Amino acid sequence: MGGSSISGDSFALSDLFSKATYAIDYYQREYAWTAGDVRTLVDDLCSQFDEAVQDPKTRRGMRYADPYFLGPIVYYEQRGGSRFLVDGQQRFTTVHLIFMHLHRQARELRLRDAEARLDRVIREAHGGTWRFRIDIQERRDLLQALYNGRKYEVPDHGASLSLRNLHARSLELEQLLAERIAADDLSRFTDWLLDRVILVGIQAPSRDTGFRIFESMNDRGARLTAVDLLKSFLLSHVGQDEEELNKSWREMLASLTPAWDDHGAPGRFLKSVLIAHHARLGGEFRDRDDINMALHLWIRQNADGLLGLKQPNQYFRFVEQLIKLATLYRTLQAASERPYPELEAVYFNAVNGLANQMTFILAAIKSDDPLTVAKAKARLVANFIDRWFVLRVLADEPALSRDLDDLTPLLIPQLRKCKTVDDVATCLWAEMPPDDGYESVRAFGLRGNNLAQVRYLLARLTAFAESQWGAPDLTTAYLSLDRGWDVEHIFANKHDRHPEISDPVEFRLLRNRLGLLGLLTKTVNRSLQDADLPAKVEVYRSENLLLRCLHRGFQQSQKPVRVLIQKYDLAHHMCALPREGGIRAAVAQRQELYRRLFCEIWKLESLGFPAAEPIVAEPADGPAGEATNGTLTTSTTMPGRAMRPTDLQRMVRAGKLRAGSALIGTAAGQEVRATIQDDGTIRLDATGDIFRKPDDPGQAVTGKRCSGMTFWHTASTDGTLRTLRQVRDTPVTA
Repeated sequence: MGGSSISGDSFALSDLFSKATYAIDYYQREYAWTAGDVRTLVDDLCSQFDEAVQDPKTRRGMRYADPYFLGPIVYYEQRGGSRFLVDGQQRFTTVHLIFMHLHRQARELRLRDAEARLDRVIREAHGGTWRFRIDIQERRDLLQALYNGRKYEVPDHGASLSLRNLHARSLELEQLLAERIAADDLSRFTDWLLDRVILVGIQAPSRDTGFRIFESMNDRGARLTAVDLLKSFLLSHVGQDEEELNKSWREMLASLTPAWDDHGAPGRFLKSVLIAHHARLGGEFRDRDDINMALHLWIRQNADGLLGLKQPNQYFRFVEQLIKLATLYRTLQAASERPYPELEAVYFNAVNGLANQMTFILAAIKSDDPLTVAKAKARLVANFIDRWFVLRVLADEPALSRDLDDLTPLLIPQLRKCKTVDDVATCLWAEMPPDDGYESVRAFGLRGNNLAQVRYLLARLTAFAESQWGAPDLTTAYLSLDRGWDVEHIFANKHDRHPEISDPVEFRLLRNRLGLLGLLTKTVNRSLQDADLPAKVEVYRSENLLLRCLHRGFQQSQKPVRVLIQKYDLAHHMCALPREGGIRAAVAQRQELYRRLFCEIWKLESLGFPAAEPIVAEPADGPAGEATNGTLTTSTTMPGRAMRPTDLQRMVRAGKLRAGSALIGTAAGQEVRATIQDDGTIRLDATGDIFRKPDDPGQAVTGKRCSGMTFWHTASTDGTLRTLRQVRDTPVTA
């Protein structure tokens, strides 16, 4: 193989991408990363960046941060600075997409240095024009659209799997990066990503050698994984029954590995079940981290002590329990890919990126539970997590997988003790906050970084309303990754059509309220564009029920619809918009419609839990259902550790900002004001809307993404105006 001519070295991403272009050889598989793969990569990168930001070494700059190893690639050189990727294109391609979205954000925020750095790793000058660093002809139109910030439509016919996946992952990355990276952190994140994220590049001397390296690295039988090492250790201790268990173990691995060759599935199952049933959680224990890092080593180190494995029969029983749980897990795994009856929430949680739900579900399940019992327990846990997600989203609190992880020390030990389905229901019910009648829906709407969550809520609301009057349940279609449906604004972005609203900021916030949004197929949505309300409503007549009811010819008397309206008391809400009161009245009516649907979809009894007496908060503007602006007046506190503080909350706690401090910004030549709340949130004075992060009210005011830490100013004791960033970065003096 000529091993002496094969070389390898570590490279920062800036070096790999700025000094060559890359192509992909024919034997490489299609770009096939899933939404889960992309989310995992973004979570890993953002978590590592968060750690780097907190590291005292990085106060002098991100170049002092510890490097983060992203994995290996194999390539061979061609003349003219072109390289062929032999192995690693999935990760490499995704990183290039990340560069694209960061570049667009940097351009919007006018971060010229970051924009220039990213431009160098995205493309290069070539023959009087430009070419992308990953130069594949079928991808060029898509990449050009991403680079220019234009929408791209995948061709209906002839589009390869790679192109379709590339487009879907790009849409998801746009939202993931907006959720995880504050505008004020974008430059630092760019520097860290380009300078401190490392790939090991293995350079082959020729194409043929590269092909042989590819075969060697991807020959599954040539490498022992942590799962293989764990099997070897466990089965070597079971004595004379080793052959029988080995056969069952192999069948387990085969059943957990789906048709698309996901060889990581068995490892994910084993990590989940070990954390769910055996890990010590909380306090000084690192079991969860150690299992995720090297599960086979954790088993070896804890076999005799924590796990109590001393005799062959104990090892046999331990392996047998794993195999039985794997059989139950297989059903859960399938339910996460498409909705199963009674397990729909497993699918919903997977769509929302909460793959770690499996750990909580497995904690409630015993290896000898019949399938019906296991499914009933899984339903309760998945429903609890889905409701947790919804309440967090409505309260403008983070609802990522790492936030769900914060519940692990609280819930997992309790779920382990549950023997029956009723035990699980009682355990989880005790940890739920009181049902406030979903009053927070009144002020909820589309903001800078929550499009994915808004789409999810609209999908659930729309599918529920449709199915309740006998139409097909289209939840899966509404949530599908091909994004066949767009989020539709009922009112066009034309402030001049609404003289009753003098403040453009108030108009923008009201227009984005959830009740004034719906789901429309892409083609219909884009054909409407800025049409006025009567023209839109005429089109809605042929669409789903939540939009169709806006037409004055909507037949409430139609029996299935009448039954639905009477059942949930919707007669004054599932109807045409009020003739008087303009957009404010429309918001009040539609937000109340959606609030009532929330109460039915996520009602505790419907989810399998005992009913709780609702605590209904009166909105600030009047009786329930009559709020004019939908001002947020309640907040939902979920169990578990306190959520990670924002920059503003840290500043309030450190005494750099005081509750009640005025914030001032300027948009379109006009001054806008906000106030720091006791809990470190921001309240817009004009509308009363409350935001956790300064970027979001900045975007609400300006209509585009901005860095809230530089947009908002506050007065110091001598009257000098300083940006929030300046306040944050100024040391507190004694």
